[in-house]
Amino acid sequence: MNKFLITLATLVAFTLGGIASHAQEVSGFMQRIVGMGDDVDGGVSEQFTKFIISADTTADNGWVVGGSMSIQTAAMTGGGYAPSTNNMYVQTDMMTINIGNTVSAMTALVPAVSAMTPGGGIDAGYQFLFDNGNNLGSNGIQGREAYYAHNAAKIDIDLPAVNGFTVGMTYIPSYEFNGTTPSGRAADGASAAHGETVEVAVQYSGESEGMSYTIGAGVQSGNAQSYNAGTVTHTNNDLAAFGAAMKLTWGDTSVGFAGYDNGDSFGASGDAIKASDSGYNVSATYVMGNITLGVGYSHQEVVRGTKAQAAATTLTSAAAGNVREDNFTVIGLGYDMGGGISTYVQFSDNNHSDGDHATTEVDPQVIFAGISIGF
Repeated sequence: MNKFLITLATLVAFTLGGIASHAQEVSGFMQRIVGMGDDVDGGVSEQFTKFIISADTTADNGWVVGGSMSIQTAAMTGGGYAPSTNNMYVQTDMMTINIGNTVSAMTALVPAVSAMTPGGGIDAGYQFLFDNGNNLGSNGIQGREAYYAHNAAKIDIDLPAVNGFTVGMTYIPSYEFNGTTPSGRAADGASAAHGETVEVAVQYSGESEGMSYTIGAGVQSGNAQSYNAGTVTHTNNDLAAFGAAMKLTWGDTSVGFAGYDNGDSFGASGDAIKASDSGYNVSATYVMGNITLGVGYSHQEVVRGTKAQAAATTLTSAAAGNVREDNFTVIGLGYDMGGGISTYVQFSDNNHSDGDHATTEVDPQVIFAGISIGF
């Protein structure tokens, strides 16, 4: 028995010694969100709860090679907005190459103005956890450019910052190849995914007379795919999307402006009535020690093309060509408790329209609060 224990201890020590020669890290994020309001289903929800295992090492030539993988509870239950982080990377003096399920150029370099207000989380607010079924002016990407944070497998190249400029380029073989499908990412009844896609984005950061600023812009270009929705067969339009944002900070005050235009990317090439998809966000925050106050406004609108309307079976029966829109006014209060713990409460006034004056939409008001810990 003693010989067995000695042998086992030796093997464990040898194994741990081999692992310890490289840098590893276990991190994660947990949160719970409680929401209620009129014309919504209140309750306890969560988003982004996940554990991340990452490691990196240095090759003989000086390159840093690493990677990470995440276990995200929301992804396993069909929710989750952020992509998984199951990817590897190679970092050289000239560039960093990311391969796998990682964020793309526009996601990384265009500032997330819609997330500035406390409780914003992502895509303008966690109120979507309670009011997502009422949104009419979105192709599943709330308040951001097309395929924002989509987790399709990709190759992403990030160049080093030069004089404040950072450039990123992303190649996605096809949006069909997804490890999981985040909630709401299918388009509005017409096009499930585009094909081969390229993203290019640039960001500039600087300071001037006590004010710091970050400006980001990017474009997406992708091939079309044929798609069959029920009895309607068509060819998607090519993906042609644009997004830009600017965030200014002076002292304890920050202001952000953002906009996107996906054109007719989510329509069919043979549409008599063309599709469209666009929106914008504005936000402002003020920090007082551990307390952050914020306000924001988001607008998004979609026009269904002929084929999309013929294939649609959900939302409303408004005709193709109608401007379907959502408007969100948010007020948030955040409190940083230290130790990686943050809390927030947000009020969101949501207004929806399908462009048909004969339709009476549900326009809920949602109040929600959350607590989160990052480690």
